[in-house]
Amino acid sequence: MTLNPSVIITSINLGILAILFLSIFFFSKSYLFSSSNLPQMNATLPSANLTASNNESSVSYTSGPFAMTVLKLLALLSVVSLIVATNAEFNGINVTLSLWLANTPTNISLNFIYDQYFLLFLTVALIVTWSIMEFSFYYMADDPNGTAFFRLLTIFLLNMLLLTCSNSLFLIFLGWEGVGFLSFLLISWWTTRNDASSSALEAVIYNRIGDIGLITFMALSILTLNSWNLTEILSSSNIESSFLPFLLFGLILAAAGKSAQFGLHPWLPAAMEGPTPVSALLHSSTMVVAGVFLLVRTSDLFVLSPSTQSVVLILGGITALFAASTAIAQHDIKKIIAYSTTSQLGLMVSSIGIGQPILAFFHICTHAFFKAMLFLCSGSIIHSLSDEQDLRKMGGLSKLLPVTSACLALGSLALMGTPFLAGFYSKDLILEAASASFLNTLGLSLSIVATMLTAVYSFRIVYFCFSLNPSINVLSPIGEEDANLSNALLRLSLGTIISGWFFSNFILSLPSFNVSPSTKSLPLVVTILGVALLFSALVFLSQTPIVSSAHSTLTSQWFFVDIIHSITTLTSFISSLFLSSRTLDRGWQEEIGPQGIAQSSTFLSKANQSSQIGLIKRYILSSIISIAVIIALSFVVLS
Repeated sequence: MTLNPSVIITSINLGILAILFLSIFFFSKSYLFSSSNLPQMNATLPSANLTASNNESSVSYTSGPFAMTVLKLLALLSVVSLIVATNAEFNGINVTLSLWLANTPTNISLNFIYDQYFLLFLTVALIVTWSIMEFSFYYMADDPNGTAFFRLLTIFLLNMLLLTCSNSLFLIFLGWEGVGFLSFLLISWWTTRNDASSSALEAVIYNRIGDIGLITFMALSILTLNSWNLTEILSSSNIESSFLPFLLFGLILAAAGKSAQFGLHPWLPAAMEGPTPVSALLHSSTMVVAGVFLLVRTSDLFVLSPSTQSVVLILGGITALFAASTAIAQHDIKKIIAYSTTSQLGLMVSSIGIGQPILAFFHICTHAFFKAMLFLCSGSIIHSLSDEQDLRKMGGLSKLLPVTSACLALGSLALMGTPFLAGFYSKDLILEAASASFLNTLGLSLSIVATMLTAVYSFRIVYFCFSLNPSINVLSPIGEEDANLSNALLRLSLGTIISGWFFSNFILSLPSFNVSPSTKSLPLVVTILGVALLFSALVFLSQTPIVSSAHSTLTSQWFFVDIIHSITTLTSFISSLFLSSRTLDRGWQEEIGPQGIAQSSTFLSKANQSSQIGLIKRYILSSIISIAVIIALSFVVLS
């Protein structure tokens, strides 16, 4: 009996989602015993901690080993599913869970789609999250609420997988909102820090703007196409041309908010206030690529509007250039890596603009490995230097933290696009695709300049970590003996080395382009040029204090946050003063509302009171008026 590959793939993937969901309810808690009833514990567990006080003892558990074991198992299952799908040349399958609204003109069903995009993303996300979870067990060892932290990371991953595997816009919206809400909880994990709380709030507000776009797309889809199924929307031939720009605008706004494109980008660098494992998970394989993944899923709609494709291309190019130019002047190592994420997201969006969604997805998968590794390396350094994040105070780390420094250098080289590492295969292919058409010149120019600046800030990190002049505190608790740290970094470094080659040769069917040798070598040339410029300037810049308006502008993110937030606050104040306060609270609403009702009641009560003063002539007059009214009404009715 031969099993159908689609049955195997569907069963494995549904099983992965079910196990991940059920594991949330099996995280350990703390238990309290009296000392007389406490059993003798001969074995020590890495996840248990025994504390005694007075006559009571408590056994507290951390769920790190349990979460790592679950994710390890699920990662292996996802690899099996990917291998089966690749060997069987699997195209995709639609799994309908239920018809939500049946027997109506509107088709709303809850269904999953297991295609090449989801199967590869599932494998990458599980392997990367497994490594991050293992690193978290080392990094969050002293956190008193570690169990809740591991549970939130698992729920965060589950929401992201729900978003990527759903074919129903309703389920996509559930996953979309889920990752947004979980990001708020994780960024503000250290609630006693005001910066963490304000950064989490900033992330929520910017993501709510993006949610407006997704809700707009959902509303127009149900209005014009009577469906929330993506496959039906994309295959529909009766999309009204008058509604198409609004559909595409909703998608672009949603992607710009979630994937931090220019204009809605400030939340992503601010999210660095959360724990480093959160930064690694948000910026590598989950939340920030959700917007790009939505554009990949709906890329067929953009083909119908070339002008919108140009807008997307230029938006991605501006984002890449803006983030790269800001990163070269930052000193916080986590912010440098965060701005590099924004820059790479700009490249992914640019590839959507040139009509190559497969290249955007390819860059998502390769970028996940080396970006997660860069964040984990920065977390290891910060942990070893007593929470020091200034890059200028990290000199001479290569001899003290050899594994971390080597992985940091490897990740930086992959980010630069060094040949035969992960970033080279996907990043250069995007630039080749952009150069294949003369119409993409503006977007290509922005991306090329951003690529050169990427080489500058990436090699700047390597230069400081491998410099010969130690600049670290002599009392720092430096060490990387923990196996959870080294295993996570080495696993991600292996993915950084082989993922680009493996995916491009065995998993994905990538397009090829006929370009000249000079165009082909352009990304490598500008990368080498960027490194050369850095070396020539570093000796001068490291010895000369910089007093420059240009440097201040780049350090302050082009003053974008200061200007936009000030304008937003001022606009809100002026509108509330002139539109709300003066016209509503003290204007016509007040006159016809509380004050108007009070004045009318006073006038009527005074008029009634004046008729009840006890004079006989008033009663006679009222009787005459009443009789006259009754006679008049009688004539009107009888006639």
